[in-house]
Amino acid sequence: MFSVFDIELGELDNVLVEDDWGAIRYSVYIKNKKTGEKSELKTMEFVNFKNNPEPTGARVIEGWALSDTPLSIEG
Repeated sequence: MFSVFDIELGELDNVLVEDDWGAIRYSVYIKNKKTGEKSELKTMEFVNFKNNPEPTGARVIEGWALSDTPLSIEG
């Protein structure tokens, strides 16, 4: 994917945290390196945190993300 697209994080829209789960809504800006076409994706990411002793602290042990427009290198 990185050979086809430049990907840049955009604005943070919202973060919700409940116990050891978090949901993060943010924008991602995509540029097709071949065509120059630019687009914005809205992404929702869900993560499960685990607390660890110092110096590690909290870390993500499970997570996944969804975007409103999936990327494809086909075509």
